[in-house]
Amino acid sequence: MFAVKVAVVAVLAIVCVSAETSCYADIANPNLYFATKTSYKFIKNTNIDEITLPGCEAVQMWLFSRHGTRYPRNDPEPGGEDFRQTADGNIQSREMELDALTQQMPILRDAVVQNHESGRGELCAEDVQNLRGWTIDIPPELEEKLAPAGEEEMHDIGDRYTARLPGLLDRSYKDGDYTFRFTTASRAEKSCHHFAKGVWGNSEEDTIVYPEPIENDPLIRFYKVCTKWTNEVDNNTASRVEWQKFIDGPEVAATVAAVSNRLGFVVPLSYDQVSLTYTMCRYDKALYYGQLSPWCAAFSNSDLLVLEYVDDLLYYYKDGYGFEINWMQACNPVVDVANYFNSIVTGATNKPYGIFYFSHSGAMAKLLARWGLYNDTIVPTASNFAFQSGRQWSTSRMQNFGVNMVFVLFRCELNTYKVQLYVNERLTHLPGCAQDTCLFSEFAAIVKPIIETCDLDAICENPPAYF
Repeated sequence: MFAVKVAVVAVLAIVCVSAETSCYADIANPNLYFATKTSYKFIKNTNIDEITLPGCEAVQMWLFSRHGTRYPRNDPEPGGEDFRQTADGNIQSREMELDALTQQMPILRDAVVQNHESGRGELCAEDVQNLRGWTIDIPPELEEKLAPAGEEEMHDIGDRYTARLPGLLDRSYKDGDYTFRFTTASRAEKSCHHFAKGVWGNSEEDTIVYPEPIENDPLIRFYKVCTKWTNEVDNNTASRVEWQKFIDGPEVAATVAAVSNRLGFVVPLSYDQVSLTYTMCRYDKALYYGQLSPWCAAFSNSDLLVLEYVDDLLYYYKDGYGFEINWMQACNPVVDVANYFNSIVTGATNKPYGIFYFSHSGAMAKLLARWGLYNDTIVPTASNFAFQSGRQWSTSRMQNFGVNMVFVLFRCELNTYKVQLYVNERLTHLPGCAQDTCLFSEFAAIVKPIIETCDLDAICENPPAYF
């Protein structure tokens, strides 16, 4: 259907005046924030100064991370961006992501090049030439696997944290000194391995005996065992009302029209075609971050902001503050870090030095919301995009590839303790603390009500089979 439509559009298109304004290839600092497909290379903190507090020493770190950059999937996620709501309220599966990219984008490339050769479209000659030379070669067996770019991202996170916290990480590996956990997805497991290589190098990493992953792990993939969330959010069209309204609204319509004009189509492309082009642009930049993606030339900066907001709306209601169950279920990791820190504070143990968990964007966003982070006063909706430029809930910065949060526990003078939180390697204020560095008493007060009410089966209204 896509090939036929593109062919018909190319035949029906009339000659338009080419408007060569500027080349995407010449933009020195292009917008590289692509929502959940944002490369960690564009988010990382390169400052590797040692993390210090006067009169204190770091005694434990706890990390929770999304996996690094992966290849596209061919397994549409219910309630995710691979599903659309039809006019009658039914959910209709879109084409498989990887198949759609490999099959449809070469057809669109040829049509765009033909448009410009016929005098239509607004891309400059260099951008057209870059598009003409573009190819895609992702074999099916790489579906959802951790990409080399993702391996590098995770390795470098481990390397940088070793420089920042040498007392905890710059030491030979020993069993019992560190704890690892990852989901059953290979991209999470490989992310863990490459993080460890960044800390200890290849030779020592080979000696680590990793635990067997747990299917639907209630600690790091809790939403997989949450009936209430599955029924009320993931499989419920109500969680996608604002997202769908925005897709059907004026901002997205203007973006679709602008992209269609820029690429030389008189009969506008569909939203799904523009969305697929955006997906190709952002995968290109994540998988091959050092290279220019000619598909990104299809979008102005304002177009990219609109498409980023599409994802922000989807995941605000699917993973964030849009529904209480999203964040309420994310209590197990909070209890976990509290228990580890309490064991140090009470003198029960002085190990492990590091706890490292590797999961997925859905777990990460829910956990960030459980801590009260990135909670906007003005709730994002389909109708207030114009007032959301300064919003905190930004999937480009909190559900990006490799997004991570690290809690660091410090032992200080007079046997007191303090806590710091780092998100994407940057010191981040924890709501409930007076300062960015949190007194342990403040931290304990924050986690106390969460610990007291953390019963995942009760929160999720799970049937007896889950108990």
